Amino acid sequence: MTPLETTIAPLKVVGTRAVRIDAVDKATGHARFAPDLNLEGMLHARILRSPHPHARVISIDASRAWKVPGVRVILPAGEVPRVVGTWFNLRSEKEIKKLFMQDDKVRFVGDPVLAVAAENEEAAAEALDVINVEYEVLPHVFDPFEALARDDIKIHARGNVGFHVLKEYGDLEQGFAQADVVVEHRYVTSKQKHASLEPCATCIADYSSGRLTLWSASQVPHWVLMYLGLTHNLPVSRIRVIRPYVGGAFGSRAGVVPGSELMCTFLARKAGRPVRLAFSREEDFSTTESRHPFTIDMRSGVTRDGLLVAADAHIVMDVGGYGTHFVSVLADALGTGVGFYRVPNYRFEGTCVFTNKVLGGAFRGYGNPQFNFAQEQQIDALAEAIGMDPIELRIKNYRGAGEVDPVFGVQVGSDGFKECLWRGAEAIGWKGWRERKPAPAALETAGNATPSGVSGIKRGIGLAAHQHGTGARFGLPDPSSAIVMVNVDGSIDLLTACADDGQGNRTVLAQIAAEVLGVRLEDVTVSDTDTAVAPLDAGTHGSRQTYCGGVAVMRAAADARAKVLDLAAEYLGTSASRLTITDGAVRDAEAPDTSVDLPTLMRHFQVGDFSRCHQVIGSESGVTEAQPPVFGATFAEVEVDTETGQVKVVKMVGAFDIGAAINPAHCEGQITGGLTMGVGYALTEGLIIEEGRVVNPGFRDYKVLRADDVPELIPVLVESHEPTGPFGAKGLGEATMISSAAAIANAVHDAIGVRMCELCITPERILTALQESQQR
Repeated sequence: MTPLETTIAPLKVVGTRAVRIDAVDKATGHARFAPDLNLEGMLHARILRSPHPHARVISIDASRAWKVPGVRVILPAGEVPRVVGTWFNLRSEKEIKKLFMQDDKVRFVGDPVLAVAAENEEAAAEALDVINVEYEVLPHVFDPFEALARDDIKIHARGNVGFHVLKEYGDLEQGFAQADVVVEHRYVTSKQKHASLEPCATCIADYSSGRLTLWSASQVPHWVLMYLGLTHNLPVSRIRVIRPYVGGAFGSRAGVVPGSELMCTFLARKAGRPVRLAFSREEDFSTTESRHPFTIDMRSGVTRDGLLVAADAHIVMDVGGYGTHFVSVLADALGTGVGFYRVPNYRFEGTCVFTNKVLGGAFRGYGNPQFNFAQEQQIDALAEAIGMDPIELRIKNYRGAGEVDPVFGVQVGSDGFKECLWRGAEAIGWKGWRERKPAPAALETAGNATPSGVSGIKRGIGLAAHQHGTGARFGLPDPSSAIVMVNVDGSIDLLTACADDGQGNRTVLAQIAAEVLGVRLEDVTVSDTDTAVAPLDAGTHGSRQTYCGGVAVMRAAADARAKVLDLAAEYLGTSASRLTITDGAVRDAEAPDTSVDLPTLMRHFQVGDFSRCHQVIGSESGVTEAQPPVFGATFAEVEVDTETGQVKVVKMVGAFDIGAAINPAHCEGQITGGLTMGVGYALTEGLIIEEGRVVNPGFRDYKVLRADDVPELIPVLVESHEPTGPFGAKGLGEATMISSAAAIANAVHDAIGVRMCELCITPERILTALQESQQR
C-alpha cells in the first residue's frame, strides 16, 4: 500500500490527550442508548424460545395467545426468510448461518421459535405463557468429540462438521527429527461471554411511513442494512439503520444478533407500528454468541541453540448449534498463530464441530486468544527445557520487518516487537526476578515465597507475546468511507459510519480530520452513525477503525484541503503550492503577512461570489491494501496459594506496538481494559452449561472482575510508525487482551512448577494439578 502523505508538521491535534467528544453527553446523562428510546405507539416484543437442546417443531397453537388483551402480532420464526450470501457470509458458512429458524428444528436451549408483539411487555409475556408448542425431542450431543463420533445424531443435514482445514508447510517429520527437545500438551479454553454493560440486543423497528427504520446498537450498520434489504426484499434506499450510543460490544454485535433485528423488523412490518425488542440479561448470556471454546493438541520442537524447527497443532472448535464467524475465527487462529513465528515445518489442522449448545461467535481477539494460550505456553516450556530466557527465544524466532507470513501473505512493515519485550520486561522487573528465581527443581518443592514469608504463597512472573492483524483479513471486503464538508463559517462536518463502541473512535477520526485541515478539534463535528447520511463502512471490528477509518478520513480531509488551497490561491493571487493551513487560516509560507482565515474564504466562495456558490467537499471510499500486524507482549506477576489454590494477579504490564498514538489516553484505556478482560478470561470467566442449559446467565454467577479484583496495570505504548497508516497508526483494540491468559498461566508455572493447560485456572484445578504433580 502506498504510504500516506504525512508532511503536516508539527502536529497540534494528533498525538494529544484530547477529551472525548461524547464525554459531556455521557457524564451528564444526555447520551441516549437503545433502551432509552421510545416511539409513539410502540409495541413491545418478546421471544418464545425452545426448552429443548435438539427437537423438531411439530405444531404451534397460538389460539389462546390471540385472546390476551393487547396482543397485536404473532410471528413464527419460520416466516423470516432465510437469506445467505451477504458480506461476511463465507462460502463454507452459508448453509448453517445463524438464521432462526432455518427449518423446523431447534438446535439449542433458547433457540427462537416465535415472537409476540403487544401493547406492553406484560401482555407479550402472558401470551408466551399460553402458546402451546408440540416438539419431537431429538437425541442431542454437547461434547464436540462425541459429536464427531456420532453419525446417528446430525445437528445439521450435512453432518456435525461445519468446516475442516489442513495446512502443511515444510516436512514435519524431518523437522521433529532435527529437534533436540519436543514438548507436547493438550490445551482447553473456556466459553467466555462478552458481558457488556448493556445487554446485547435492544432494537426498535418502524415501518409505519413505508420506509423501514431500525435503531440498533450494531457494530456493523451497513452490514445490517444489506441483510435487511435481502430478507425484506426492499431496496436499501428504503431502509435506514440508526445507531444510538452503545454500552459495549467486544464482537457481540458484529453482525445480525440472533433473533433480534430480523424478528423486530418483520414484527414492525406486520404490525404497521413501531416495535421494541429487548433481551434480558439472562437472554443475552443464554442465547447470543460467546467465545468459541478450543481444544488444542500441540507438539513443538526446538534445537539446543533456540531455533524452532517444527510444530503440529490440531484444533477442535465447539461451534454450538449454528455457525457464525466460525470459519474466519479458525482462519484467524491459523494466520495469527502460524504466521507469528518462523517455523519452517508446520502442520495446522482445525475442525469446526456443531453441538447442541448456544452458539459461538465474534469476540475480541477472534480466535487468537485461544490459540495463543497454547502456543505461548509451548514457547515457555521449550525455553525452560533448553535453558534459554523466554524473551531471547521469542526474539530469535519471530517474523519481523520485511518478512511475509505464509498464511495471509501479509508483509510486516512497522515492527516494534523487540521494544515491546524489552520495555515490558523492564516495567515488570523481569531481569531482577529471573536472577533471584530458584532453579526449577527447588521451585517444585519450595516455590517463591512472598517477602513476608506467608506459608503456602508462591510467587511467579510470566510473559506471553502475540501479533494480531489490523482490519478484516482472509480477502474479505473491508471498506471505509468518509465525507468532509467545509462549512460557510469554516467549521467542518465529518460524515462517517464509524461505530463507536466506547473506544473513542469518533474522537480519533475527528483529530485526524482536524490535523489535516489545520483547524481545532472543536471545529470538527462528527455525524451520528446513520446509514441514511453516512457513507459505506465495514463497521467496528477487527481493530480496524483507527487504521481503516482513519485512512479514509485522512484522504477525504486531504481532498478537501487541496480544494481549499486552490480557492485560497485564487483569492490571494498566489500559487497553491506555497500555501498551508494552520490555526484555521490559510497562510503563504513565502509571505507570512499574506493570509485569509477559513470563515472569510468560505463565505466568499459559498455566498459572496454568486457565480460560484459551492461548498468544499472532500471524499474517500475504498479499502486499505495492507493489514499491518500489531505486536504485543503481556507480562504478569502472580501469587498462588498452594493451600487454597487461589491465584491472585498482582501486576500486569501490556506493551503494544501501535504504530503511533493518535490519542495516547485512548490507547492506554484500551490496554488497561484489555488486560482486565484477559485476567477474567484466565481466571474466572466461562459459561457453565449443564444438559445444554447455561446455569450462570448473569453477573450473580458469571464472575467478571470487580474493581477490587483488578491488579496494578501498566500500559506501555511502543510507536514504530506504520507507513501505510494515518500519521503512522495501526490497530490496537483486540490485541490488548490476546496474550493475557497465556502470560498468567506462564506466571503460575513459574510460581508452582505446574503447567495449567485448561481455562479457567480455578482453585480446584490448581489443587488438582498440584496433587497430580506430587504423585508423579
